[in-house]
Amino acid sequence: MRGHNAASASGTASNAASSKPTFPIPSSLQDLECAPYNLLPYPHDFEDDDESARAESFARLVRLLEDGNRTLASAGLGLFETEDDEEEDYDVWNDGERVQALYTLVRKSDSLAPGIRARLVRALCDAVHGLCEALESTSSSDAQGTAPKSQQTPAAATAVSSAHVVSQGFRDALACHVYMLFTLMFLTESKEKLGKSLGATTTATTPSSSKSRNGGNKSSKKKKKNPNNSAAIEGEDLASSRLACAEAMHAASLSMSLHRSNLWKRS
Repeated sequence: MRGHNAASASGTASNAASSKPTFPIPSSLQDLECAPYNLLPYPHDFEDDDESARAESFARLVRLLEDGNRTLASAGLGLFETEDDEEEDYDVWNDGERVQALYTLVRKSDSLAPGIRARLVRALCDAVHGLCEALESTSSSDAQGTAPKSQQTPAAATAVSSAHVVSQGFRDALACHVYMLFTLMFLTESKEKLGKSLGATTTATTPSSSKSRNGGNKSSKKKKKNPNNSAAIEGEDLASSRLACAEAMHAASLSMSLHRSNLWKRS
């Protein structure tokens, strides 16, 4: 996967000094398989010979995201800051491998096993929260060692407010993860809406009672017990994932609004 995507995603968030975004928001999820992203439906090393191999491949992609989140939590904004003479050795956090993993997992989120999907939601939300915390740290560092605004000249106040604008690499990473989070939320809500519609249709067409050959409805009720319990657990997991996604999106909205002067520099 690195062979095909490393060139195009040296790519996603690679050149921190570049002002041109390498992750412009696509009009649809499928557009990520076209230029300038050139992603694949699955990574080259994705194994799907059988269900076990497929499950392990998805789990490996989630682990990649989780490992990256730990790096983000420990290094913060420093992952995206680089001097001009360091660019050749710059280790991109939101590289092609990570973006490919995000795309594959989000695209196939509806068919993931519940445990893998829960880990995907948690990893994506943790990444968004981590990026927001990194953005907030820019304002904290700018505020240190500066005089109160009441004691600053207008020129000095302007200089402080725009003292540090994050790199294009950081903006690309934030845009990528917020977009993936939004897409995951959209797919989740679409699936929930479809499920309710199908559930209503099934309820309307299912007879209110059916008798088994053994007599009565007792065995029929016993058969329905486990599916109902499973549906209840699935409903709780879905509610938990929807809440986590909503909280992460809300945090991103607040962070981008409060620290917009650190995100973009007015021309």
